[in-house]
Amino acid sequence: MSDLEKDPNNPARRDGTSDENSDQTRVQSIDDAADPVDSYKEDIAPEARESAVGPAANTPAAAGSKASVIVPWIVAVIAVIALAVVLIRQNDDGDTLKGAVGTLNGKDITKNEFYTVMYDQVGKDQAGSMLDNYMTLKLIEGEAEKAGLTEAAAQEAVDQEVVKIKAQYNFATDADFENALSSSGTTLEAYKKNQILPQVELRAIFEKKLAPKEEDLKAYFDKNKANFDTAEQVRASHILLATKEEAEAVLKDLKGGADFATVAKEKSTDTGSQANGGDLGFFGKGVMNEQFETAAFKLKKGEMSGVVESPNGFHIILLTDRKDAVASTYDSAKDKVKSAYLDEKVNEGASEWIETAKKDAGYENLLTKEEEPAASASPESSPAASGSASPAASASASASE
Repeated sequence: MSDLEKDPNNPARRDGTSDENSDQTRVQSIDDAADPVDSYKEDIAPEARESAVGPAANTPAAAGSKASVIVPWIVAVIAVIALAVVLIRQNDDGDTLKGAVGTLNGKDITKNEFYTVMYDQVGKDQAGSMLDNYMTLKLIEGEAEKAGLTEAAAQEAVDQEVVKIKAQYNFATDADFENALSSSGTTLEAYKKNQILPQVELRAIFEKKLAPKEEDLKAYFDKNKANFDTAEQVRASHILLATKEEAEAVLKDLKGGADFATVAKEKSTDTGSQANGGDLGFFGKGVMNEQFETAAFKLKKGEMSGVVESPNGFHIILLTDRKDAVASTYDSAKDKVKSAYLDEKVNEGASEWIETAKKDAGYENLLTKEEEPAASASPESSPAASGSASPAASASASASE
């Protein structure tokens, strides 16, 4: 399957240009759905942020896909950045900060030493923000448990969300998903823990808090029905070539009986789909660039196109499958409706809920707590004190006695 189909939000721009930072931003939309420090402090729009991500410059470009209300990362989650994990998580040698994190010239570098150095480097404000992230995640975890979310139920829900993401963005396997995640510097397990799990926990909290009724969910479905319908999709393979002459020569071979997948592996310049015989998987309208999309959707199942020119080069397209549009019903989409409804409510109220929950839980971040101002010296002890104190100072002194 081509790289163009591996980005959860915006594989490439419709104009056919590629993003020069594609390796780093391939799954940026996953991470960008929440700012790692301050996301929970502000209301988040009910759509995932979109990022322009491009595969190799010669692949058929895709337009930014519209974020569905059922995408799990549309709600702000509190991502613990790598440094916070290093500073807070303990290794296998117990809970002491005396444990070694490195060895140099036969001497151990302790966790405590490393913590001190890193704290000095990032500064108190940044360290305080990281601690706030960690404590907020712990708060959400604890409140979700109070709401009745068990570890087993949470894990099942997380796994279900991964299945939804893979299906929605045409990831064929976990390996494909992991490859996309790794390009943005994370792993599947880290993504599950730091992104999807808090989302699941917030849903559980708000489900207990709001106790949505059937009529609430049906009303939400009626209002957002289009988000639950399945649009027409096609599955296509393609061979991409640099020049029209090359493409016409390959097309002649294909019409003469050459195997499409074999030729794609040998001659296609789309490195993303080449190994899979040119297979791009299923995609709907508004994904590929206009020239490619128009040609693909005109084909019948099993039919091959002529040479199709696009901003990326010259394509030969083989339509291998087609799925008709399906209108959803409330009963068929009930679980998705409930998740989407709760996501919207979390979007609207997460910030306020977290601040209230912090107060109820006695939250106190000592790294960000402002120091008490030093007490003013008494007139008697101050060398600069005048013979008579000011009226304000006298009032303050009297009040404190």
